[in-house]
Amino acid sequence: MTEAKNIPAYILCGGKSSRMQTEKGLVLLEDKPLINHIINKIKNSTKQIYLVTENTDYESFGFPLVADRCKEKGPLGGIHAALSHTNTEAVLVLSCDVPKIESSVLNALIERHFEYGKTEITLASGPEKWHPLVGVYSKSILPELEISLKQNHLKVMDFIKTRNYQVVEFDSELPFSNVNTPQALETLKINS
Repeated sequence: MTEAKNIPAYILCGGKSSRMQTEKGLVLLEDKPLINHIINKIKNSTKQIYLVTENTDYESFGFPLVADRCKEKGPLGGIHAALSHTNTEAVLVLSCDVPKIESSVLNALIERHFEYGKTEITLASGPEKWHPLVGVYSKSILPELEISLKQNHLKVMDFIKTRNYQVVEFDSELPFSNVNTPQALETLKINS
């Protein structure tokens, strides 16, 4: 494994989704929690996996839990927790609701991030849109991220656009399919 691939992965488990009405990462797809699907894909990209959550229900997956340091700040707060926790130069960040993510996508993001020395954030894009919660984030952004959180500027894309970032384009939206609603879960089940 190259040095670049030794970066840890942090899965943002979030909380109870208002649209899902339950903990998204624990919702079942093909008889397994969504988070299991993601963990199985990440294992091919990194050996260090952390779950950003305070919900002890996630302890059963056998990976360390990392609590948000800035409460109620959404995904940007989760990225902050990951970067505050790590002592590596960058982290792989994933939301818990992308069960179709592919190892090849993660490996490509990690490799591209380290190809260019000045890139602070590398995020994925499908043909239709950017996916900021599938990306590599450098620890160097932590001071600016803390300012953004203190000012309550919580939109991930707004923050990314203030940094030195790159977008890696992929041919399909399938790996980035979010399970945000019961309907999205049913659609994913049908298309699996």
